[in-house]
Amino acid sequence: MLARKVVTRRGRHFRGYFPSRKLRRMVACESLLERDAALLLEVSPGVVSFQEQPAVIQYFDGQSLCDYYPDFEVVLADGSVFHLEVKTTAKLKSRKVATKFAAIATHYQERGLGFRIVTEQELQREPLLSNAQEVDYLMGKTSRPLPSFHELRSDLGADTITFTKAESTLGRDTVLHLIAHGLLGCDLTQPLTGNTLLTIQDGGRDDTVFL
Repeated sequence: MLARKVVTRRGRHFRGYFPSRKLRRMVACESLLERDAALLLEVSPGVVSFQEQPAVIQYFDGQSLCDYYPDFEVVLADGSVFHLEVKTTAKLKSRKVATKFAAIATHYQERGLGFRIVTEQELQREPLLSNAQEVDYLMGKTSRPLPSFHELRSDLGADTITFTKAESTLGRDTVLHLIAHGLLGCDLTQPLTGNTLLTIQDGGRDDTVFL
């Protein structure tokens, strides 16, 4: 349940939804940068779930109590939880904004809670963003059940294999589908080429978080 309504008819900025297969619902976003964040959370194997506008946080700004609505709550595969704020680097250069988020960060730190701020520098870096867009798109184009480690090893013939060989055996769509679900591990921050090494994840999912 959202702490406040995200998508309204007011304002001149982007308001829209990101279709999440991981959550099986539409995720409300207040900016294109938030949509990019939702995409990276979606394809991060180490992210179990995420929730936009999850709560209202009351923090002390030095003079009074203020309300803060984090953009996302993120639950990781290791059980940890953190709140995520999405801001442009331009906005963070404002003294008023910087002072506000310094107070918010202190609030989280004093309570032992996780808090992160990400900008376009993390969310829109290439080739990660393009790779994430391709993975997300192709995830919806295959209904093949996810195989076990032993089934994958039998299909591929090795625990580590090049992208070209995996693609020739399983098909590109299936390879990207397995990468997105953390069953095949690779570095999506690097270009996906025929020589990219893929590793079958044994004993659990890939804990990678792409932000």
